[in-house]
Amino acid sequence: MSRLILGLAAVAALLTAPALAANPNDRSGMSPGTRYDGPYYTLVQVPQGVPAACRDTCRGDLRCYAWNYKEATGDCELLSNVPTLVWDDTHISGEVARSQPAPDPDEVVTPRTPDGSTPPPPPYKPGEKSADEFWGQYDMQLDSEASGAAYATWNYVGKGDGGVTRCATACAGDDKCRAFVVRSDADLAPKPQVMCELKSSPGRLLRNPDAMTGLKH
Repeated sequence: MSRLILGLAAVAALLTAPALAANPNDRSGMSPGTRYDGPYYTLVQVPQGVPAACRDTCRGDLRCYAWNYKEATGDCELLSNVPTLVWDDTHISGEVARSQPAPDPDEVVTPRTPDGSTPPPPPYKPGEKSADEFWGQYDMQLDSEASGAAYATWNYVGKGDGGVTRCATACAGDDKCRAFVVRSDADLAPKPQVMCELKSSPGRLLRNPDAMTGLKH
């Protein structure tokens, strides 16, 4: 029994040590106003007002891939996977990368968004298209979706410009893609997620206030 008590004490020390050492001003790797909607394998109490303590606790536990921090109570939930991310004003959340996934275009400053915002000044990276070149390959249609079957579709969190650049980048890199559609229909992509569809034979445009279509020239 004494060994069990000592073992539990050691685990508790490992979980709380990163929290005590957390820098309260460090907000990296956090997504305010969101929560991962899934079961947690352990609940840890960390100081109120210090979400970095929860983040660092997750980073220090190899089982942890995502975390939720409830600001009002200091509850820190550790999750062993990365479930759906949902809006929740009472929480701050984040995930820990345990490998090196492909870069997410939404994490990079893009040259321009389709709303015509000002692009950054040249020069661009070698081989990288300028803002006008990249978006110039598309005829953007707001509040519309191109009909026809999609040969590729997936859901993801619509960061940055709402996930439009990410979907446009996927289409631009695929020769068979003739159109992309970004949809935020509540029944298909609950916020903050969006759905990206790639289409090789787009049909006529259908009105959809929850969609945006990019047609390749």
